[in-house]
Amino acid sequence: MTPPIGLLAKYFGAKYKNTMTQTNQTGEIFEIPYKIREGHLDTFGHVNNAAYLTILEEARWDLVTPRGFGLDDVMKRGLGPIILEIKILFLQELKARDQVVIKTWCTGYQGRIGTLEQAIVKEGSDKEVCHAHFKFGLFDLKARKIILPTPDWLAAIGM
Repeated sequence: MTPPIGLLAKYFGAKYKNTMTQTNQTGEIFEIPYKIREGHLDTFGHVNNAAYLTILEEARWDLVTPRGFGLDDVMKRGLGPIILEIKILFLQELKARDQVVIKTWCTGYQGRIGTLEQAIVKEGSDKEVCHAHFKFGLFDLKARKIILPTPDWLAAIGM
């Protein structure tokens, strides 16, 4: 069950919109199927909260790697993604072998800081089990600072 918009607005800010209808500037939501593994579970038999962060990170890498920002590309370019802030809401438990879809979309970029949303939904439904909001940037490994997004980076994230 997707929680009421008011509850999500409380956690993600007053401008929160229903994630099932919101799209990024290109209108595309990237979807990646994923199977929950036993190694993700905690002693309660459901996905550990820290494992959600790993699962969401894997989906972000699956998004940018074929678009020229995989780990090898990051090392060659000297530029790569950096997460600055994470807000995450756990809505329903996931168990071993659950099939899910991870949806990822950018909601904007202002100056050096971008915003990105990710939702984990049970495969075959619109039921969000987890929703996360990220602030991120493009990090220059040599200068050790966040820089303005390059055209290649914006294309890689679907902007």
